[in-house]
Amino acid sequence: MDFLSKMGRILDRLMEGFVWLAGLLMMFSLITVCIDVVMRYFFNRPTGWVLQFSEYILLYIPFLAAAFVLREDSHIRIDIVLNRLACDTQSLINMVTSLLACLVLAILTYYGTYITIDFYLRNVPTLKYLKIPEFLVIMVIPMGCFLFAIQFMRKAYGHYTVFRKRK
Repeated sequence: MDFLSKMGRILDRLMEGFVWLAGLLMMFSLITVCIDVVMRYFFNRPTGWVLQFSEYILLYIPFLAAAFVLREDSHIRIDIVLNRLACDTQSLINMVTSLLACLVLAILTYYGTYITIDFYLRNVPTLKYLKIPEFLVIMVIPMGCFLFAIQFMRKAYGHYTVFRKRK
């Protein structure tokens, strides 16, 4: 159990680091968009890269933060029916839905990794203002989905222990 708790702490630190990175990216985007607006409307000298990077940041933020948000139980849930059930039934349903979410995210991780590696090997550029490798843009998808899947697995295990104690 010592190994699992150590891995859990490492995953928690990684998720916290990703959340901080998402926050820094949000601040960077806010500042650069404001600068771009000033440059465009007051000096008639727009910067072409700001919109492109803002789009990429909007992709990165949810994938970097999703696992942390799940860990903190801050995801939106529609639990109007679930709240009317017994506690052990709630735990069972939560466990099953967490495992299903983990499965879906594992599939997304696999295919996201496959496409990221394919773009890397073929050296596919972005078709925007700055020609950067496309794999740098989409690599956050499998990384975020992997952490998200791991966090759903941890949630499923937590619900399983609650369910088992009730029986």
